[in-house]
Amino acid sequence: MTKSMDRRDFLRGSLAIGGVAAIGTLAGCASPKAPEADAPKADDQTAAVAAEAQGGTTRPAPDTFTDGKWIGTAMGHDDELIVELTVAGGDMAGLRVLRCDDTIGIGSTAAPMMAARILEAKDLDVDTVSGATTTSMAVRMATSDAISNAGGAEKDFRRGGTVAGGGQAQTADVDVVFMGAGTAGLIAATRLLEDGKSVILFEKQDIAGGSMPMTYSGVAAAESQLQTNYALGRHDENPMFNKEGMIGVMRRYLIAENDRFDGAMPYETAMYDNSGKLVDWLHGIGVGFYSLGVNAAYGVTPYLAPGCYMGGCGYAKDFLVDRIGALGGQIVYATKVTDLVQDADGRVTGLTAEGKDGSTWTVSAKAVCLTSGGFAANQDMIAEHYPEYAAYKFNCAPGSTGDGILLGQKAGGAIECMGRELGAFLSTTNQAGSNFEIAFLYQTTPGIIVNASGKQFGNMMSDNHGMLGRGLRDEANGGKFFYITDESGRITTNKNELYAMDTYKCLEHRGDMVHYDSVEAAAEALGLTDLAATIETHNAHALAGEEDEFGRKRLPYIDTYNGIWVVSCIPTFYLTTGGLVIDTAGHVQDASGQNIPGLYAAGDVCGSIEEKDGRPYAMGFDAAMNYGYLMAETVKAEI
Repeated sequence: MTKSMDRRDFLRGSLAIGGVAAIGTLAGCASPKAPEADAPKADDQTAAVAAEAQGGTTRPAPDTFTDGKWIGTAMGHDDELIVELTVAGGDMAGLRVLRCDDTIGIGSTAAPMMAARILEAKDLDVDTVSGATTTSMAVRMATSDAISNAGGAEKDFRRGGTVAGGGQAQTADVDVVFMGAGTAGLIAATRLLEDGKSVILFEKQDIAGGSMPMTYSGVAAAESQLQTNYALGRHDENPMFNKEGMIGVMRRYLIAENDRFDGAMPYETAMYDNSGKLVDWLHGIGVGFYSLGVNAAYGVTPYLAPGCYMGGCGYAKDFLVDRIGALGGQIVYATKVTDLVQDADGRVTGLTAEGKDGSTWTVSAKAVCLTSGGFAANQDMIAEHYPEYAAYKFNCAPGSTGDGILLGQKAGGAIECMGRELGAFLSTTNQAGSNFEIAFLYQTTPGIIVNASGKQFGNMMSDNHGMLGRGLRDEANGGKFFYITDESGRITTNKNELYAMDTYKCLEHRGDMVHYDSVEAAAEALGLTDLAATIETHNAHALAGEEDEFGRKRLPYIDTYNGIWVVSCIPTFYLTTGGLVIDTAGHVQDASGQNIPGLYAAGDVCGSIEEKDGRPYAMGFDAAMNYGYLMAETVKAEI
């Protein structure tokens, strides 16, 4: 069956095809948050949480599947996930998520979607929500727990899952078609729809957003009206408020051999030239920002509301998805773009796609935009372009498989900035095998990081991601890492006032942050033979107000009177800095610098904007948003 679409068709299509995701959003986790990837395991706290949820009392399960409301729990990506199962007439009649603390925009979207799938099929084996596997598995396990609590048998609800099928052949003729509904795609699509363009986005995952909900919510806003209204002239020289000042700061980090533009930094200049307009546009359409007061005093960029790592990017993602539907746009989920269509003159005129349900799409468009992310989840591409990193785990969005780069190359696009040094952020290590991202721990939790023998090995404050990446690859560190803090550090981990952040409150509950009665007890349990000497030397520097041997300043004193708290952790790589060649307007270019007609790109599919200028990667979220905006302006002018 074929289908042509007018503007009203787009609105209906958005509600129909994206409806499940929209329901999940309404019901309803980088540097990014960790991806929802590995299945969790139940722990000993499940019964206690269930008892608390049911009024603090425990009771034996009935002998048969019994009518009523029953609570089930499981460990999600961040913390306990709790469902309520309604049994009526001896059968599953209702299922809803009572609590999900997983990533806003990922887990918060996926949990109700997964519950709806299980209830509709009355089957625990239904497909997980792609892009949020850990949350999906937690819903499945919590539902199983509720079935057991109701006296039922899990095996009665194991029917082997649903079989995809029934998809149809469809066509569309639009102004602009997108491959990928991540940060850059959502920004650009919204801008184009506001200009009256017809737009369709193809997203291979079951939920939109890509890496967006996983990032830390900080936004470059130099010379925006938002910051002007706050500053009242008080911070004119602060680089966070002054575009030229910010560019000057960035120029200090140029690497001579990678600087192709003699310090001009055209890509970052374009980003900061646009950043104020981007922020004021977002603010104007209703995206919230956290109060700038406390942050500006410390020279920090503003955050999307409600604050750093508190889900601001996830809420903004949900807002943009909703706005796209309201403006008549369409997001087609669980549908992978398989090829780009080019005419005899080499102009890209559309694309083809295939859905999980067997549907096929052929789309004609005046402009094709690649906004499909990087390739950190593609081991073959890592081995090809970053062979020195092929053996390491990348803690990234599961959709970062490089599809858009490969199709862009097939259409004649060139690639650049491959094989450069990659940074890493800290993630927890636990028995379930999953990694929970704790990239901001060095700022929320005063302490030190040590290696497998208990020695410090670098300055986390001045070069956090670079230092961690090199530390992981240095065999002298033994491949094991521990973050050491004290009682006050535990308190600020649970709620850090400076960053308005309580994301890490789950670390203690999950068992990732462990208390030891003494330094000696921790050293013996973990094999940290040098830990006592390391803390003694560190504290001596802290009391004297001195720099340590790594040049770290303003050292936090670690109080060991009540023992210490330890987080077992590992640096994990999380992105790739190479990608398609684009100009500062978003045109994809070939090896000779010529534009590929009809083809545009923004976001991680283009690699790092900073690397293009010759500076190490720094602000991927800002780059994706700003270049999504810039690309949309280019497309509007050219179609």
